[in-house]
Amino acid sequence: MQLPVFLLILRLLFIVLLYLFLMQVVIAITRDLRKTAAQADDSEGGRVAQALGHLIVVDSGPSTIVQPGMRFDLSQQTTIGRGPTNTIQISDNFISSEHTRLWFRNGVWYVQDAGSVNGSFVNNQPAREPIPARAGDIVRVGYIQFKLTQ
Repeated sequence: MQLPVFLLILRLLFIVLLYLFLMQVVIAITRDLRKTAAQADDSEGGRVAQALGHLIVVDSGPSTIVQPGMRFDLSQQTTIGRGPTNTIQISDNFISSEHTRLWFRNGVWYVQDAGSVNGSFVNNQPAREPIPARAGDIVRVGYIQFKLTQ
């Protein structure tokens, strides 16, 4: 095989791989947009759940995204993170794509880290496993501290 033919084959292979990569990017973006649109339809379709509790920012740490006093509503199952599918989206560099999960069962809130880099804590106790939390407890997500209220 001559060098010009070999180079042509390499170029064609590179172009095919580039198009496959771009196709995967488009598929991932489309999937995220559909998931976000489905969540928006659920919340606008009259099926808005009443807030079972609230997280109030006590200390925003180095974040400029949230300010002390900001209030976030909690539903039966709430996720906190940077990603578009989270119930509470916080676009802070210290927050992972999906950072923390909170859920309400039998009158008790449970907090668990979702495998984040900077961790989730309840009253400075790491929440690697589900930890029960009560009204007044401090929930820390990354460097942001929230007070859990009913």
